[in-house]
Amino acid sequence: MNKFLFAVLAILIGGVGAAQTTIGPYNTGWLPVNSYSGATSNNLIFIPFHINSNQGSQMKRWSLTFRVANPIVNSEGKVFPAEKLSFKLASITGSQANEDGKLPSIANLQPLTNKIPYQFSNSFLVNNSPYSLQMKQYFNMNMQYDVAVEGGAYLDTYKSWQNYTVNLVIELWNSKMETMDSKTVSFQMQVYPSGVPPQPVQNSIIIDGAAKNVLLEFKTPADYANGVSKTLSRAVSVTSSTGYSVTVQSMYQNLTTSSNQQLPVNLIRMISRDHSTQAVTGNVVLSTASQSVANSNTAATEPRFFDLTYATQGGENSFFNRSYEQYSGTLIFSLIPQ
Repeated sequence: MNKFLFAVLAILIGGVGAAQTTIGPYNTGWLPVNSYSGATSNNLIFIPFHINSNQGSQMKRWSLTFRVANPIVNSEGKVFPAEKLSFKLASITGSQANEDGKLPSIANLQPLTNKIPYQFSNSFLVNNSPYSLQMKQYFNMNMQYDVAVEGGAYLDTYKSWQNYTVNLVIELWNSKMETMDSKTVSFQMQVYPSGVPPQPVQNSIIIDGAAKNVLLEFKTPADYANGVSKTLSRAVSVTSSTGYSVTVQSMYQNLTTSSNQQLPVNLIRMISRDHSTQAVTGNVVLSTASQSVANSNTAATEPRFFDLTYATQGGENSFFNRSYEQYSGTLIFSLIPQ
């Protein structure tokens, strides 16, 4: 009899312990998408934390995850692509300090603050936070999230007066990645953008007219001693519907003259800079190999311009004792969608 009672008591203790560390996510409204530019509903999802004397729960470090529970559908049977939705942390609030005397804040919790796309597998909102949630008494705090819908012509496919239902599972984990609480939260989304869908971005790379012919000229002893260079502003422009890479390569190993004199193309260095920020995006010695001179993980829906500088090294012996001729070569610039 005692053995039976002990087994029941152990199960009850486990249940009470788990209930002392809980989350209670809820929505504060809905998400209307009225424009092909997309939409954001600020502070749409609140995630309150409620903790009451949870010693031994291994919550000195913890994580918070979310996932889409099921396909995002409306009554017309249209299925909205989950990856077009995303979370972004708006704020963390709370007036109580934890056992370490620290108030809840972004700096103390160290959550992910970038845009986090929705998906059907778990994504971290907080990954192994150092902010201890192991408490001797009652504690609460709130995390608020904006929900955004990516803009684009694709929205026309999902245009409907019938709302889409978005169901999410949000889970709290302790330092051993044991589930402390798991809750479902839902919100409604209506997709009915007005106006004309935007035209898809055409991938293109354009060489400015002034940058199609580059002349590096040695005229004085100082040119031979110090090298020569030429910078071309807005030499290359790129538009891309996705992330991209810009590469450059020489068609031939040598620059040649009309009399068939040759100079190795690798005597010339090319430096590329973002025109707006002047940040260096590439610094290469020219060769017949394809080399990256600009990369981006995001699309360039408006033209992005790059400045190019061509330069030779000072005191390079290969340029001495040459007849006065023009050495020419051809460069190939390529845009590679990522």
